[in-house]
Amino acid sequence: MSRLFFLFFFVLIDILGFSIVLPLLPYLSTEYGMTPTMVGLLQSSNAMAQLLAVPIIGSLSDQYGRKPMLLICVFATFVSFVILAFANNVFWLFFSRILDGLVGGNISLAQAYIADITTEEDRAKGMGYLGAAFGVGFILGPALGGTLVSHNYHYPACAAVVLTFINFIGLFFLPESLPPEKRQYKNDKSFVLILKNLASCLK
Repeated sequence: MSRLFFLFFFVLIDILGFSIVLPLLPYLSTEYGMTPTMVGLLQSSNAMAQLLAVPIIGSLSDQYGRKPMLLICVFATFVSFVILAFANNVFWLFFSRILDGLVGGNISLAQAYIADITTEEDRAKGMGYLGAAFGVGFILGPALGGTLVSHNYHYPACAAVVLTFINFIGLFFLPESLPPEKRQYKNDKSFVLILKNLASCLK
């Protein structure tokens, strides 16, 4: 149960960090003279990067464990928010959002962690905790981001940096959920199979 509550707050903080910067992006887009098409691409670049990366991150977590991949993903998200906080042109805005998307497997890894530590009877309850954290984060994040951005454009990104750093430190106290004997070690062709499965889903 303690690990479920930890993951609840992990996902809550992760979604707060993600959604708190959403009100910031239109202001930065206006500041740098971006066209409506570029604004749309900026908003969707994160999700597009996640679409490509999450299956690969999931496969790697099956081989090397959930905790190492969570640490890598959260640290990279932390770096992406630092870049966003100090971005001074369109290139760094896109780079920040795409980097966050490419390593944005935090929620998927948390779901995999829940699946590892719960029985079939309790799994829906565990996933429900994550769903609740997701909803609360998306309610509070944009509201807090909107308040911060009214004072300074950089405040939401700085807040996201702090929140993500808290998550990163907290992960060191989270035990691994997938022991070595249960990991699925795959050959070098696994990456190709992931790409083929992704391509079939997009057809």
